[in-house]
Amino acid sequence: MLHPGNVVEITLGRSCQHQGMRRVKPLTTVVVLVAILIGTGIWWLFFRGPSSADCAPVRELLSFNKTQIDAMNAKTHIPEAGSYEKETGPSAADYRGWADGLADRAAKVTAADLTGPASELAKTADRLVRARIDFDDQSAHTAPGAAMPPAAMAVKAFNDQYETQVKALATTCPA
Repeated sequence: MLHPGNVVEITLGRSCQHQGMRRVKPLTTVVVLVAILIGTGIWWLFFRGPSSADCAPVRELLSFNKTQIDAMNAKTHIPEAGSYEKETGPSAADYRGWADGLADRAAKVTAADLTGPASELAKTADRLVRARIDFDDQSAHTAPGAAMPPAAMAVKAFNDQYETQVKALATTCPA
């Protein structure tokens, strides 16, 4: 037989189970949803990066760059020490064609946030080519075993700058 005290205990037991659940007010839900929508809108407008159409000329620039670098590397042959083979490498015309091709493709980049980096890459490549041609000329007049010509430092500096700029563009407009 149940006593009235037992019924109260059972009722209290059930009500204790529901104390941990809190009811979310509708106003709180609306405020959270509006904040999420505003945050998404701000990200979409300012932080999503350039569009695919804006990146197309940059991807063409980077593709041309890779193709030309691969072609120039294929022309490079450094013989082993003691070998009578002749060292070969890209000509000044190969380097000039690469730099001019980069400049042509950089001129086709029209997105406001991409024109500057693309143009700077082309200018750096041009400086690198001029430094490389100077280095080749100075190397031709350097005795075997002598210190590197002064243009070697310029070639290294421009090459490092060029590689940094290529990586930045590739990050902004991944393939």
